[in-house]
Amino acid sequence: MDIAALYEERQSIRAVAEHIGQPYSRVRRQLLQTGVKLRPSGGRPLDLEGDPVADYLAGLHRRGLSLRAIMALTGYAYGFIRLRVGELRDQQGRPRKAAGL
Repeated sequence: MDIAALYEERQSIRAVAEHIGQPYSRVRRQLLQTGVKLRPSGGRPLDLEGDPVADYLAGLHRRGLSLRAIMALTGYAYGFIRLRVGELRDQQGRPRKAAGL
């Protein structure tokens, strides 16, 4: 069975491993040995461009509300907010200030 073809059909490494009855690590190693370029793990990147919810949450954060305060105000889960506001933090995790504030 050609595991590279299964992987190229957009199946995950884990799905290929289950399909052929092999451990994940062995399938991953075989894919790398055959020269297959592995896709990034974690699914598709989050595209926030033009997302009105992300814009709204980021606006609240820029006004000085903490992520937990935004959670209490909006009812969105902390992780949901953090993913959408995460780009507004510097490398030390501190909130970035918007230009002009």
